Amino acid sequence: MTQLAGFLLWLASGVGLWLGWPDKVASLLLAAGLLVFHGPTVITAWRERESKPPKPAEEVLKWYPKWWA
Repeated sequence: MTQLAGFLLWLASGVGLWLGWPDKVASLLLAAGLLVFHGPTVITAWRERESKPPKPAEEVLKWYPKWWA
């Protein structure tokens, strides 16, 4: 349902640009649509990432060249 609302806000911003609404209104509608559409996914991913313990430095640095460390 939130994705539908986000899509409708995005669509309204496109119609607003086409009809010549002020850029600020269309930009706000576009930003609101993106937040509504992607917001729940981003928040879930952020919470999942925050709940995990950080990886040890050795595991992270193994992907970098030797001169980097």
